[in-house]
Amino acid sequence: MKKNKHTVDFAKIAEPNFEVLLKENKKLKRSLGTYKTNNYVLKRTNQGLEEVIKDVKNRQKFMDAVEGSFVAKKLKIKGKSRGKEATAIACLSDIHCEENVDPETVNGINEYNLKIAGKSLDTYFVKLLYLIKHEREIVPIENLVLAWLGDFISGYIHEELMEDNSLSPTQACRWLLKHLCSGIDLLLEEGDFKQITVICKIGNHGRTTQKKRVSTAYKNSYEWLLYHFIAWHYQNKGEKRIKWVIEKGYHTYLDVYKFPCRFHHGDDMRYFGGVGGITIPVNKAIADWNKLRPVYLDFFGHFHTMLDLGNWVSNGSVIGHNAFGIKVKAKPERPQQTLSIIDKEHGKTKTLPIFVRPAKFIHGFNG
Repeated sequence: MKKNKHTVDFAKIAEPNFEVLLKENKKLKRSLGTYKTNNYVLKRTNQGLEEVIKDVKNRQKFMDAVEGSFVAKKLKIKGKSRGKEATAIACLSDIHCEENVDPETVNGINEYNLKIAGKSLDTYFVKLLYLIKHEREIVPIENLVLAWLGDFISGYIHEELMEDNSLSPTQACRWLLKHLCSGIDLLLEEGDFKQITVICKIGNHGRTTQKKRVSTAYKNSYEWLLYHFIAWHYQNKGEKRIKWVIEKGYHTYLDVYKFPCRFHHGDDMRYFGGVGGITIPVNKAIADWNKLRPVYLDFFGHFHTMLDLGNWVSNGSVIGHNAFGIKVKAKPERPQQTLSIIDKEHGKTKTLPIFVRPAKFIHGFNG
């Protein structure tokens, strides 16, 4: 039989070595186990690395966001005045110009006489202009409301005032006429106002009667007559920049933009002492008046206390602390008046003190 070249000669094939094959099989199994273990470890390591990379990316996004939030934005100032418009309301009350305060009667914390009263009024008008010019750096102010809230004179309502006052009520009015006109002239010449509105309210001191009148209070008031004299003086000069509001009733209402305001002396709010000060009786009175005609702001004097409680402003005094203040246990306060700014959009933005006397007149009192 002829052999094919592809024919296998099984006789020549050696018999397999099963021991060697078993060893090799064991080696392969061990290698396979090691491979599976290494593969598992690699997978877990890879998962861990992926989580770390994801966390790093998230942290980087956060850091990029934080870094971006702190990038400085360049701001530009378009001009000196950024607001649209505001009106200044300057209170003047409780001058008690002819009353004397002897330092010995008030433990040396105050002194007052005609000379000091005159300098105090001059200081008031000058500092008022300084403050308004400062506020004009923020917002244009073309209109001024002068809130004259009464008690410009002390009068003769108490017997001791008849004994100690430097001037009689009529003489005091004549003295005031000169000083108030000087102040208004300064405002007209240096204030650059389009209009000055003067709200004229009488106090409880400048009356001709011993007891207070109600419906006829204006008829018996030296101050009411004084206001008319000053108004006539400027009307006779043809001064059209001043609007005079001299009413007969206790309240005067004036809308400043969209904000209705109420002006009065303050003596119809009864305060008999108490740890809360004037706040409780004032809030009660205003709440009752608002039932009839609600307003945005009340302005008043009488209590010789400068206080701004949001919906009302209490004016200070020019005279400062006196013997009567000690009797009624009033807190001594530096002689000062108030200036409030009413913004056309935002309403009352601030109330500032107008100090009418330098510190040396306070004799060490730092209130």
